[in-house]
Amino acid sequence: MSHDVETMMYVGATPWHGLGEYVGDENLNSEEALRLSGLDWQVSKQPLLADIEDGPLVDVPNHFANVRSSDQRVLGVVGNQYQPLQNADAFAFGDALVREGDLKWHTAGSLRDGQRVWMLGQYGNTEVVPGDVVDNYLLIYNTHDGSGAFRCMFTDVRVVCANTAALALSNGKGQGVSLRHTRTLMDRTRQAADILGLALRAKAKNLDFYQALAAKQMASGMWESLLDAVVPLPEDKRTTRAENQREVLTNLFEGGIGMDIPGVRGTGWGAFNAVTEYTNFHRQTRGGQERRFESALFGSGNALVQTATKHLAELVMA
Repeated sequence: MSHDVETMMYVGATPWHGLGEYVGDENLNSEEALRLSGLDWQVSKQPLLADIEDGPLVDVPNHFANVRSSDQRVLGVVGNQYQPLQNADAFAFGDALVREGDLKWHTAGSLRDGQRVWMLGQYGNTEVVPGDVVDNYLLIYNTHDGSGAFRCMFTDVRVVCANTAALALSNGKGQGVSLRHTRTLMDRTRQAADILGLALRAKAKNLDFYQALAAKQMASGMWESLLDAVVPLPEDKRTTRAENQREVLTNLFEGGIGMDIPGVRGTGWGAFNAVTEYTNFHRQTRGGQERRFESALFGSGNALVQTATKHLAELVMA
């Protein structure tokens, strides 16, 4: 596995990110997923001391070290208001979101020596056009180094080409939640039922949007307009990098994976998947595939997909 992946497991088919160790085809409950992914450890805040040259150890006020129980590794430095969320609690949060055993844990693991952890659970699928299925996933992403919030979001993965995308229609409402690691963190995670209602409404809205895209034929001018939105060319000169990116996107729009499915090529749905396939598999990202995965869901890759989504939504409504 990549040097950034510390431990990771998956069940069933190889996930789109191509990372992890296969652990069988049987669906996992939270306890099994926690153990097989190597996430069965806890994080505690420990006093932070400064080693002064030729002097005693000195307390660093209002700062603590996040220490992992399994090997005493320091994962990061945090403030006194920071509240860790244990991996087991993150799994329990996911279980509470999708009720009645519908959630099937598919992937879980640790990145960057335990600084980042994530869990991915599948909870059903939808069909955009006949033969083109999109799986629905719940993604939980947490940091133990103090660098970011606890995130829970619903994502879609197109089965035929393993594209993943997190839509943020209606100004992002319903996409998911981001909770800071404060003393009220656990209280806020107990609001799972409200979050689930938003997510399910977003899921229905996503399908409506996908099917509206599939019904929209993209004229050449529409595609050029989308390219200008996601990879604009500088006004003063044409750059080889931007031209290459636009060429890759156009090749994917014309012949990317799944374009041979009736009702995809030449449509807004095909354009959307050209952008997501580019973001997931072709866009240059420092740090390899797992960094590309993070970028596609939280970083510049996600911003690119959201730009395309906004532009395509305007076309659909036109």
